[in-house]
Amino acid sequence: MNSDIEYFNNRAEMMSGKIAQAEDKNRRLSTLRLVFFSLAVICVIASFVKSGLRLPLLVAAVVPFAIFIYFCFKHEKSKAVYEHLLILKEINDRYIARIEGDFSKLKNVAPEIDIREHDYAFDLDIFGDVSLYNLYNISQSYLGRNAFAKELLGFNSHENIRQRQKACEELMQKKEFLQEFEALSIEKNMDKSPSILANFCSSEESFSPKLRLLYKFIPLLWLVPLLLLFMGSRIWGAIAVGVALINLLISFFLTGKYKSRFNFASSLKKQVEGFASLYELVERQELKSDLLNELLKREGEEGKASDVFAQLSSVCTLISVRSQPLFALIINAFFQYDLFCADKLLSWAREHGKEIEDYLEKISQIEVLMCLSVVGIVSRESTFPEVTPDVSFEGKDITHPLLNPSKAVSNSITLSNGTALITGSNMSGKTTLIRTIGIVCILAYTGAPVPASYVKTGKMRVMTSMRIMDSIEEQMSTFRAELVRIAKIVEAGKEDRPLLFLIDEIFRGTNSADRTEGALKVIQNLSKAHIMGLMTTHDYALCDKVTETVKTVVYYHFSEKYNDEGILFDYKLHNGVSHESNAKFLMRLVGIY
Repeated sequence: MNSDIEYFNNRAEMMSGKIAQAEDKNRRLSTLRLVFFSLAVICVIASFVKSGLRLPLLVAAVVPFAIFIYFCFKHEKSKAVYEHLLILKEINDRYIARIEGDFSKLKNVAPEIDIREHDYAFDLDIFGDVSLYNLYNISQSYLGRNAFAKELLGFNSHENIRQRQKACEELMQKKEFLQEFEALSIEKNMDKSPSILANFCSSEESFSPKLRLLYKFIPLLWLVPLLLLFMGSRIWGAIAVGVALINLLISFFLTGKYKSRFNFASSLKKQVEGFASLYELVERQELKSDLLNELLKREGEEGKASDVFAQLSSVCTLISVRSQPLFALIINAFFQYDLFCADKLLSWAREHGKEIEDYLEKISQIEVLMCLSVVGIVSRESTFPEVTPDVSFEGKDITHPLLNPSKAVSNSITLSNGTALITGSNMSGKTTLIRTIGIVCILAYTGAPVPASYVKTGKMRVMTSMRIMDSIEEQMSTFRAELVRIAKIVEAGKEDRPLLFLIDEIFRGTNSADRTEGALKVIQNLSKAHIMGLMTTHDYALCDKVTETVKTVVYYHFSEKYNDEGILFDYKLHNGVSHESNAKFLMRLVGIY
């Protein structure tokens, strides 16, 4: 059983206790708010009854009202703590669900990526209710989710796998940090696309030095009415109105072109605050991994990424202040506030705008590493694989991560270039085995730990042909759809690039003679030094023909036992070919045979 389950169970119990305490504190603060507000109201009412206004009582109302305001602030902070604890409890419960294999509590929204033509995504359950993405994704940001999805789809080819493994290994030990990061992403609503932010920061427009001088010196005009007021002149008021009108006219004519930028800045305020908070949280960790520290480093600059986002957040806050029309009118009448905001915004964009896209990419890559570290946290057993340039695979106690952990059976297998033919009865474990090998390789190439006790694998392109579906829209039968998939694998095999193919029940949609001949031809075409593959089959005639013609084929099988209660599968892999079949037995069970 997973050794981390005790940690998460203890944390759940601790969270429940803190939540109960927070609820009690909220009730007490709510009561105190009501009490002091009531006292303030009573004092005000008492000051007006019977004999007219009683000033001492009215003044006395200030004290309970001030205390009421104090408890309002305390209550808001307490409620925020309470909400944070609830989110952390829910996150912790999801970790427990992952360890126990309860996918009903894992409801990640997968990014919209077309996987119909992908090499393996549909066959190896990359997306879906019960999928690798759903199991391991802990990213709550738009960028992180998409980056993790692309990672599982093999969009990135990493040369620094060992560095990535060390980063994952370190993050596996920081479970509380992972939960805090996820909770903060939820609280800051980081699930929105930052494309507007990236485009917003790409401008290199400069703020005119003349306009900067203008907004700095125009307020000096207020010295004129102030001086006239001091001198006792009666026209100081008229001059003051004139100065205000001058300020408003200048603001109206010179800041119109910045209005759209102001609108964007106001809308981006919360998202920018979110990135600042996330970076700050990561920067507070004492990270040892070279890769993680490299991702946090500012290229050629001192300081931190969180400072850059915090500066933009401050500018956005200044701009959001002018969102109230009446306040904007008043403040621009006294001071060229809009020009001041435009200067701050354009100056920030010119100095830091080019960095933002890089920071967005880096924080998403940090989130990817967090998701990959979850493999080691929730797996019953895990190890960091050795990835080599060879065409080979050696796995000990490899386990399919999407199976019920309490029932999943591990297997060990060693393969090299050539084809492994897997035989055995229906439901004996053939397809699960080849899917497990595919999943282990995919995870290994990302730098993640894998569900096994030992794995050494070559770095290969993974291609599959398993779940074949017909298409009425494209007028394609199941058999033709399979031919297209197999042809794609054979075509890829012509490239001088390491390839791992996984084919389940090849050519099941045609007659036995054609199936045997076609499968034999496929095996012959894929019998190359840079290709390794696994193929499941019930076609024992194929095994006989392959033995005669192809020398690089090895055989494995699954077996079962029968008793009065039914079929007993051990799901363990054995050497050699199986000639057993349970089809008639299964048909008898359902009343067909």
